[in-house]
Amino acid sequence: MLFTKFESLLSKVIDLPLPGIEAQKKMAPVFRIEELKNKSQNKSLVKKSAVLCLFYPNEKGLTHFALIERGIYKGVHSGQISFPGGRKEKEDLSFWGTALREANEEIGVPKEVVTEVKALSTFYIPPSNFIVHPFMAISRSKLDFMPEEKEVQRIIEVPLSELLLPKNETHGLVTTSYVGQVDVPLYLLQGVQVWGATATILSEIKDVISSVLKE
Repeated sequence: MLFTKFESLLSKVIDLPLPGIEAQKKMAPVFRIEELKNKSQNKSLVKKSAVLCLFYPNEKGLTHFALIERGIYKGVHSGQISFPGGRKEKEDLSFWGTALREANEEIGVPKEVVTEVKALSTFYIPPSNFIVHPFMAISRSKLDFMPEEKEVQRIIEVPLSELLLPKNETHGLVTTSYVGQVDVPLYLLQGVQVWGATATILSEIKDVISSVLKE
C-alpha cells in the first residue's frame, strides 16, 4: 500500500472504536488465554511498558512498519520478535513518552519525526508480569535505522501489505522458556514467525485498518 493512501486513512483510524480483546484473542495462544483467566493481577506489582508500531514510507513510497529481534539475555523475552519498546522509566511523562524514548534508544528513530496516531488496547503478559501500552504512529519520511547493539540483533522492515494478506496469518510450533514447544497462532512476516504479545497487538492493528479499507 502506498504511504499516501495509508496516510489518507488515518483520520478514520483515529475515530474507529478499538476491537480490543476480540481482536487480541485471535492471535493469543490457548495457554495464554488460560493464564489470563486463572492469574489475577496484583496492580501494585505489575510492571508497565510501552511499545511503538511505527509506519513509514520506504524508498518506493510503500507503507512499512518496523519490528526488532531482541538480543539474547536471561529473560522470558530473549531473542523474541517485538516492537521497539520497554519499561516505563521515572523520567517518562507518559506511556507515549516511553514508546518514543525506547524507539529512539533501540532503533535510532528521532523523536521529532514521529507523530502519534492512536493508542491501542493494553495487553498483559503473565510470564514477565508486564502491562504493555501499544501506540500506532507514523513518520512521513524514510527512516535510517540504527539498532542498539546490546538489545537489538536486527531490525525487520515489514510491508503493511504482508500483514493484510490472509495467508500470512497461520499456526506454527515455537519453543518458549516457560512452556517448552507449543503450537501457536502467528503471522509469517518477512520469513519470520511473529507470535505472542506482538501478534496480538498486530491483530488489533490489522482489524482496525481492514475495517477502514472496507468502508
